[in-house]
Amino acid sequence: MKPHYLAKVESLRALDDFHDSFDRAFSIVAFITNRFLVDHMLRAGRLLVENDYIELVIWGVLAHQNVAHLLPPGSMPTAILRRDGYVPDYERRMRPMKLRDVAQITGLPRETVRRKLEQLARRGYVLRTEEGWMVSVERVEPELREFTRESVLRLVTAADEVMRALIDADAEASAPVQRRADE
Repeated sequence: MKPHYLAKVESLRALDDFHDSFDRAFSIVAFITNRFLVDHMLRAGRLLVENDYIELVIWGVLAHQNVAHLLPPGSMPTAILRRDGYVPDYERRMRPMKLRDVAQITGLPRETVRRKLEQLARRGYVLRTEEGWMVSVERVEPELREFTRESVLRLVTAADEVMRALIDADAEASAPVQRRADE
């Protein structure tokens, strides 16, 4: 039986057993995955945070945590998004984060997080409020929208490559069995 997280992914149903397919295609799947992740981090670092990857992690954690309360586990983003892809009254509904919480989630020292948040604030990526820190919506549009569009295209391409590698690994593994049955 497939684990619950695999049962939801329709394209993985084409595989006899994801874990066996993964083991057979590990090297190529790892290469494709790592190529995508490194490319994504480099692109994000160049666009968003002047190649400061600690800032990138802090900004990403803040961006997710500011809205995490709006998306309970298992819910789809469409439950809170308008047709244009925005959350109504976004900044009013965002939940600011305390410095200590950002430090705890990232595992970084509080002073490092404070310094990086101040740098992000100077460049307009985050805002400091009485309640804590929030991502600045104005700063990320339209750059982030186009960056995300390109990221999704690259992610889907990488996912297709991974699926091809897994399916090819299955086909290669079953080929000798079929030949023996024909002989």
